[in-house]
Amino acid sequence: MSAQHYVDSVSYYSKLALQPQKANDLVKAKAFFKNNIHSSIKKNDTKYTLRFLYYIASVDFKLGAYDESEETVVKALKLIDTMEDTSFTIAIKKSFYNLLGIIYQENKNQTKALDLYNKTLSMAVTTKDSAIVYNNISVFYINDKDSVNAKKALQKAYKLIPRLADTLTQALILDNLGMLYLKTKSDKAFSLINQGLNLREKVKDTSRIYTSYIHLAEYYKSTGDTLKSKTYALRALNYAQKIKSPSFENNALGILMKISDDPYANNFKELNDSIQKAEQENRYQFAMIRYEVSKKELELEQSERIKERIIIVSVFVITIIVFVGAYQKFKYKKEKLQEVYETESKISKRIHDEVANDLFHVMTRLEDKDEVDEDIKNDLHNLYYKTRDISKEHDVINTELPFLHSLSELIDNFNNEDTNIIIKSISVIPWEAIPKLNKTTIYKVLQELLINMKKHSEATIVVFVFSLDRKKVTISYSDNGVGCNIKKGSGLQNTENRIDAINGTITFESEPNKGFKTKIRV
Repeated sequence: MSAQHYVDSVSYYSKLALQPQKANDLVKAKAFFKNNIHSSIKKNDTKYTLRFLYYIASVDFKLGAYDESEETVVKALKLIDTMEDTSFTIAIKKSFYNLLGIIYQENKNQTKALDLYNKTLSMAVTTKDSAIVYNNISVFYINDKDSVNAKKALQKAYKLIPRLADTLTQALILDNLGMLYLKTKSDKAFSLINQGLNLREKVKDTSRIYTSYIHLAEYYKSTGDTLKSKTYALRALNYAQKIKSPSFENNALGILMKISDDPYANNFKELNDSIQKAEQENRYQFAMIRYEVSKKELELEQSERIKERIIIVSVFVITIIVFVGAYQKFKYKKEKLQEVYETESKISKRIHDEVANDLFHVMTRLEDKDEVDEDIKNDLHNLYYKTRDISKEHDVINTELPFLHSLSELIDNFNNEDTNIIIKSISVIPWEAIPKLNKTTIYKVLQELLINMKKHSEATIVVFVFSLDRKKVTISYSDNGVGCNIKKGSGLQNTENRIDAINGTITFESEPNKGFKTKIRV
């Protein structure tokens, strides 16, 4: 849609909204503005957004949907409150105030309606603005049965007619002044109402012609001319049914029932009117004025938002602190564990290089000496093997070999004629993708388990089961040894500390004569 076409469409549908001429005009106008308001909001085009909101509220009011109309007006006033005062915002705010006053008047909230009209009047800058507000104030006083103030307001509007270029505004004032004179039984009533009808017919404004029909029906009813009263009431009813306005239709039917000779119809009308009035008064007697309350709600919302932001920021900062603390703790554990491995490696190397090798050389020199006691030779041999075993216990992984090979070799070293070790699914684990520290830890923990098994369990069968679950490596160990009551000595405690340092878990399960089980998850 081109820019000019869009402007022309807005102009066309705004006329349908404010001056509907035939059935479905209001529905079509509302559909257009509903469909286009989302794009104006996305574009941050507040002028078009406010105009569309006004047309939607105006259509809803004409259709009798007062609640929906009020909600739309309040939404628009909230938007205006966020904007700077300009000629546009003041003018559109004045229009919304005026419409909201009419809505409150229809809802019997007279005090607030008059307050809004006075606010609108204070912002009026054109003759038309002032004339419309004076007219609305007069309607307020008419409904309040205050004919004196109603006449004062309408006379102010009537004096402005010569300066008015807008035909429909002239017709509005003449028509309402005629109705006021009708209530006071003045001879001027018919002439003024009829002048209003002629002006409306001149511009073919059928929505306001409906009002003239209703007023003429009431005029002729007051004069006793039932036939003419019924004629104009039927014309009004026909229009109301075409435009599908329940409030217009109800008004026209009310007049037709009043001029009916059927007493039951009259009783029904009176009872129905009283029930509607009671329901309406009950509905609005505790109603708060939404716009003023919405300002307070907005302030509270802003205060709550500030509180929420403070809470969110506080939670975020606390979370960061906790996270950093946890990370530092984890990092510290890993660093300490790495230091342990490096220390163990140094100890292992020194035992092997400085003790085991020296012991081996001593054994070699004594092998050729016959006078050396055989028991001393045996003791030296045993001491050498013990030293070598200690060195192996603290040795590190041979990084030149694949980890799978190193781990398999470790387990196989404990597999002998006394103990049968079974390994399941060790190759399904993607060892290359696992961090080096984790692999070292797994190696050292399994080494300690095997050493404990060899020293204490008397097991004949040992089973290792490896599995991968959600990127976590699980290693299950079980043997058929003598078992024990779990008491975490230095060996088991070491394994726990090692696994905990890499954020893993290890559990032990054993009873006397029921073997030993361990489950590791890293």
